[in-house]
Amino acid sequence: MDKRFTIFTYGCQMNRYDTETITGYLNQEGYESCDDPARSDLILLNTCSIRDKSEQKVFSQLGRLRKLKRSNPDLKIGVCGCFATREGEGIARKQPDVDLIFGTQNIDKLPELLKGLEGGPTYDVDPLEPEFANLAPIRRNDGLSAYVSIARGCDNFCAFCVVPHTRGPEWSKPSGLIVEEIEAAVGEGFREINLLGQNVNSYGKKVPGELTFGGLLRRLDRIDGLERIRFMTSHPQDCDKDMISAMADCEKVCEHLHLPVQSGSDEVLRRMERGYTVDEYLSKVDLFREQIPDGVLTSDVIIGFPGETDEDFEGTLRVLKKSRYDNIYMFKYSPRPGTKAQSMADQVPEEVKAERFNAVQELQREISGKLHRGLEGGVVEVMVEGPVARKASEDANCGGSGGKLVQISVVSPKFAGRSRGNHRVNFYVEGGNPRPGDVVEVKVLRGALHGLEGISPPGAVVMEEWAT
Repeated sequence: MDKRFTIFTYGCQMNRYDTETITGYLNQEGYESCDDPARSDLILLNTCSIRDKSEQKVFSQLGRLRKLKRSNPDLKIGVCGCFATREGEGIARKQPDVDLIFGTQNIDKLPELLKGLEGGPTYDVDPLEPEFANLAPIRRNDGLSAYVSIARGCDNFCAFCVVPHTRGPEWSKPSGLIVEEIEAAVGEGFREINLLGQNVNSYGKKVPGELTFGGLLRRLDRIDGLERIRFMTSHPQDCDKDMISAMADCEKVCEHLHLPVQSGSDEVLRRMERGYTVDEYLSKVDLFREQIPDGVLTSDVIIGFPGETDEDFEGTLRVLKKSRYDNIYMFKYSPRPGTKAQSMADQVPEEVKAERFNAVQELQREISGKLHRGLEGGVVEVMVEGPVARKASEDANCGGSGGKLVQISVVSPKFAGRSRGNHRVNFYVEGGNPRPGDVVEVKVLRGALHGLEGISPPGAVVMEEWAT
């Protein structure tokens, strides 16, 4: 019988991709995935180090796993990912039950690390330059959308960010390998690709003769069988005409740009070492709006960076009003070990952070609601994910923002999917049921705060004129 393993994954999409790669290596070494840690021979925690809370979750989980180790002394427990890279053997000193520690740059060495476990605890977090000679084995979860890493590491060293310290300098994966990996994923049935990197749009800039990020998008747009291309995260200083033009020109590239602003104050951006001013950032927003008028813009905002004044914060609110993001990810600043911001003076009190966080949240809810209601009556292209269970109390009426109701057959099945703008869309279907992966047109009947509701095909319902 094969050995069994369980992986707990914390953090971002990049960690999910790393978990899929780790799974591929483990499968090659004769391990099979198991959902029950109590039946596993190896348990791995793929960790995140972006915020302190993420690290505390790891130690809490290790404490719970101690009981399994006591009942099964042969069980091996490992910690990998960003936290493992940063803390190294320090994790084992705090949790002696940990047998294996390896960093984000050491995943390719997993087969030999597993062999090393035969002689006792094994730790390896030494940074390595990626070889990129061949594709790593990868075992993706079933689904329609696949993650594909196009680069490792980051060269920006923003004052608040631990990523360059845990994932190392930036290395671009050769475009030929990226094409090969995506073609393989499409062959497995995936219809959509999410390109990943700490800074995807700086792709290829350190490699003579390599494609630019815009050039990469144009190359991937020609892959047969691929339906959609998404990517994140983009850095404003590398958002240029080549990239935006590629988004506008390529049929398969979705009209959604995630462009983190972090702050609306030039002084805060300078201390963050972000490399752009507010006006420079807004010029990139204008470029996107000009070339992709119906595009969807999202962002990241850090609340309470050291030294942030009331005036600085008001600048952030002005940027939100100007940019009109469809959605934002908000974070209260959290000091991270090894970053420049950790030792900065004028740390903002927690109660001030909380007050500002609530103000941003309230403003963004207002903006998102208006944008989504503005889509009512229009048609969006949706990739179907699957059916949605109808609630017993759910009636057959779907209302617009003006309050008028549109009658829908009580027997109409309900499905869910994603628009090209990355909106969650729940919709009723008249006629034949779509299959997961199908692309359908949906008429938006209601724009809610966190998604859209509608019906497909758009002509299935004769809609009354919306009330004003």
